[in-house]
Amino acid sequence: MKRNFATTLLADNPPASRIHREDEAVFLKDLLLVFLCAGVVVYLFHRLKIPTVVGLLATGIVVGPYGLQVVDDVHRVELLAEIGVVVLLFTVGLEFSLSRVVKMATMMLQVGFPQVGFSLLAGTLACMATGIAWNSSVFAGMLVAMSSTAIVIKLLADRGELGTPHGRISVAVLLFQDLLVVVCVLVVPLLAAESGQHHSFLWDVSQGLAMVLAIIIVGRFAVPPLLYQIVQTRNRELFLICIFVICIGTAALTNMVDLSLPLGAFLAGLIIAESEYGHQTLAEVMPFRDTLSSLFFISVGMLLNINYLMTHGWSISLLLIAILLLKALTATVPSLLAGYSFRTAVLAGVSLAQIGEFSFVLAKSGLEVKLMTADQYQFFLAVSVLSMVATPLVLAGLPRLIDLIEQSPLVKSWQNSTPQKDDLIDELNGHVVIAGYGFNGRNLATVLKELKIPYVVLEMNPQTVRRERAQGQSIYYGDSGRESVLEHVHIEKAKALVVAINDPISARRTVQLARQMNPDLHIVVRTRYFTESFDLKRLGANSIISEEFETSLEIFAHVLREYHIPGNMINRLVANIRSDHYQAFRGQALGRTLLSFTPDGNLDAQFESCQLAPHSHAIGKTLGQLRLRNLTGVTIVAVKRKGQVVTNPAADMKLELGDVLVLLGQPEQFETAIELLELPAEGKEDRPA
Repeated sequence: MKRNFATTLLADNPPASRIHREDEAVFLKDLLLVFLCAGVVVYLFHRLKIPTVVGLLATGIVVGPYGLQVVDDVHRVELLAEIGVVVLLFTVGLEFSLSRVVKMATMMLQVGFPQVGFSLLAGTLACMATGIAWNSSVFAGMLVAMSSTAIVIKLLADRGELGTPHGRISVAVLLFQDLLVVVCVLVVPLLAAESGQHHSFLWDVSQGLAMVLAIIIVGRFAVPPLLYQIVQTRNRELFLICIFVICIGTAALTNMVDLSLPLGAFLAGLIIAESEYGHQTLAEVMPFRDTLSSLFFISVGMLLNINYLMTHGWSISLLLIAILLLKALTATVPSLLAGYSFRTAVLAGVSLAQIGEFSFVLAKSGLEVKLMTADQYQFFLAVSVLSMVATPLVLAGLPRLIDLIEQSPLVKSWQNSTPQKDDLIDELNGHVVIAGYGFNGRNLATVLKELKIPYVVLEMNPQTVRRERAQGQSIYYGDSGRESVLEHVHIEKAKALVVAINDPISARRTVQLARQMNPDLHIVVRTRYFTESFDLKRLGANSIISEEFETSLEIFAHVLREYHIPGNMINRLVANIRSDHYQAFRGQALGRTLLSFTPDGNLDAQFESCQLAPHSHAIGKTLGQLRLRNLTGVTIVAVKRKGQVVTNPAADMKLELGDVLVLLGQPEQFETAIELLELPAEGKEDRPA
């Protein structure tokens, strides 16, 4: 069939609007498929307890042009991925504060500085030894030195180890590396300059530094008043728009002087973080960060060439092992020299062994300015992604491996983490051993010292030990999970052991060792989660204080008091739950008892109430016979009986089963009064109703 000229022209040259619509449709289809695949893969990885970031990288590998080719053009998602990096660095700036740096300054200098320095030096020398130019070698060293903030923080949080010694070391080093990202971004153009262009690039870098200082100074004075005016409107949308204008506007300013957009976003976050609006800003931006930054990790996975990985498998594997060992050692050795135990140092070192997400940002910049070739870029991507995947897998089995290593004669003879012997320790008998000098350990030590009860503290933070010993505290550096340490504090002669450390693995090991060394020891353990209680009980703990469990009891007790449920009923319910491990919530009789009492809701805070239980000796007696006011100072101002309230009851009023007494008095008097009313009558069993 013949076509006329107009039909042929339109067929061969479709309108721009149609092309635009087709591109939009393809983009939306790709985006939908990417997020669908990401949801499935991340869910599977979650079930396998592998971090989300690894799942996102795996998604990119699967759906990318080198995988199933669900998305055959990476550039379609790269724009959103770059926006994700901008938002990611913006939130890093929001989470950064000078106070955090001051608190972690010592740890940063002791561990962070040598970790980054030696990783950079080793990476540079290794590349130069293979014939790579010095500037590209330095750039490669910078890429190797960075670790993954996203993966490490996620792993530590999921394992409940952010507050442990190795968790604090890891966070300090990561914060130090995040600060150096700014320096690295500024250095990349200088490394890319040819010898004859150094002068002009130094001038450009000087301009960039001047712009950075100007943004910080102007932002410190201009942004807080601006945000104050915005907040006064109480318009959430306006606040969010203003935040994004500050973020994108600052990024545009840095881009004007040839600095990166992410650097400007970091500075914007830093400026807002120093104001009183930083926390609210972070809360508003977090959903955007999590969504858009996920596209960045997916796009990185898309760039990994599976065929390249298979072709260069041996060389990639060797370099991967070398980098993991190098980075683990550069953090482990400084941690040991800083006074931390072998276990803490190794856990911190391995946690930081992978290559980080900010290295991807730097690598893309290096590829653009020809600091690395496309082949080197693919090699770097393969090693980086595999290092991220390897980290959670290695950490899962590392504690058991450390246990085996610590049993070797070489490590036992080399590791000297036991407290020094002195006359005070030798004289200890019937004392309390406190493992961990955090908030709980410090409060307990203060009380024991006031009561003249002998005690000794074991702590794994060398700075804390040094500071507290200078103040006369009976504290020693040592790992309570090691037999030799417990021997030095005479655990066999101790009366009680209190385990108040944040590391659940060390807590379990401490309980097990202490029980073996002293079968009569009373062991009290503080743990974060209730599910850990069963293992601790099995290992020999006598009393287990679960933060999660005790918090739940306090919450429902406060709620019931607001509804003026009788205090003795609340106490009885708490006691039942503690003894039955939540089984009381399933008791039908208890539920009927609670439902049978309908509070008035008009009692003042100075009032308390008490329902007479079947065993109470007060049943059948008159108010005058009780002499409650004379004995406790509490006055019975009303009696609720069968839905009726008798106010100002007479002294000859005889009490009956089920009466609710409304008490007036001071809070400290109520406990004594309720105990008196709870006393059983002669011949009746003293048990909860």
